[in-house]
Amino acid sequence: MPLRRPGKGATVTDILTNDEISLLRSLEKKSRTITGNFTHKRYDRLETKGYIKRSSQSPSMQDMLYEITDAGKAALRAAGGAAG
Repeated sequence: MPLRRPGKGATVTDILTNDEISLLRSLEKKSRTITGNFTHKRYDRLETKGYIKRSSQSPSMQDMLYEITDAGKAALRAAGGAAG
C-alpha cells in the first residue's frame, strides 16, 4: 500500500511506495553499486524525482553507484521513514 507524505497540498507525485521507502532507507545507510548492463526500473522514479542520483563507476557504464540525495532524505523524513 502506498504511503502518503504528510503535509499540506500533498499530491499523487508525493506518494512513496513501501518499496521506494525501503530503497531510500537502504541508500541512506550505504550507497549501492550495481554491476551489469541493464536498467534498474525500481530506481527510475526516485531518480526522476531527484531523490537518488546515479553515477557511472566504470568507463563501460556497467557499474552504477546509487546514492540518496538531500531531497531523498527529506522525502524519507516526511514519509516517517528516516533512519536518523
